[in-house]
Amino acid sequence: MQSHPSDTQNPTPGTDAPSGHMHRERSFLWPVLLTSWVVSFSIAWTHETAEIQDNSPIFGITDSETQYLLAPFRKAALEWEKDVEKLSATNETAGSEDTIVCLGSSSFRIWDTIDSDMAPYRMVRRAYGSARYRDLAIYTPKLIHNLAFSKAMVFIGNDIVGKDLDVTPETVGKLARIVVGSILKEQPTASVYLIAVTPTPSRFKLWNKIQLVNQQLEQIASEQSQVHFIPTANSFLDADGHPIEGYFKSDMLHLNHEGYRIWADILKKHLGEP
Repeated sequence: MQSHPSDTQNPTPGTDAPSGHMHRERSFLWPVLLTSWVVSFSIAWTHETAEIQDNSPIFGITDSETQYLLAPFRKAALEWEKDVEKLSATNETAGSEDTIVCLGSSSFRIWDTIDSDMAPYRMVRRAYGSARYRDLAIYTPKLIHNLAFSKAMVFIGNDIVGKDLDVTPETVGKLARIVVGSILKEQPTASVYLIAVTPTPSRFKLWNKIQLVNQQLEQIASEQSQVHFIPTANSFLDADGHPIEGYFKSDMLHLNHEGYRIWADILKKHLGEP
């Protein structure tokens, strides 16, 4: 019997299609598979590139080095977690384009006359007692997230206190770099001011080592045009090179009203026009 053309072109349902039909299906699938592979490769490459960019050095410290450096301090830093949560709670409404944010320790936190002493600058404090660069490096992103500001001042004087928990001046320098990097990540156009550790009567026996910390901060400022170092020692030392006790409270560590007035004058000279 002679086959009818429709017998080969329209096979009975449930039977295998001829090889020519299968070839056409495979030919159609190749561009689809190729496109899918290209898209998958592009996504993977983009993700890998993003990871490389995230791991790019900030003042010579990569993200992996940052995590390694901060790891030993994370548990102790939990002590200030609630303080940081409270401080950052108003970030979305507290700042403005002309705000100066003050990051650091109790020297900022207990400065009750900061608004009048620093007028006409608009100040917002994000500081907690006994802060050290080791925990500020952990909490800076949280403290300034969604906070509008044009300048940031950083002051901490508790990393060299003559105790076993002290770290080296070089470590303080690395931690300060992380803080600066976090500030510029949140506000890329901001100016950052690293304030020198003040010579105090209570810790003056450590002054030589503390000066090494100040040298680290000054070095950071020399590497980036947006970062500035504010030296203060000359205004707090007498003619014999000793701290002027009249500028400090009875604990001989924190500034009194006159000490804050001197400090404010120094800071305003470096900040320039409001």
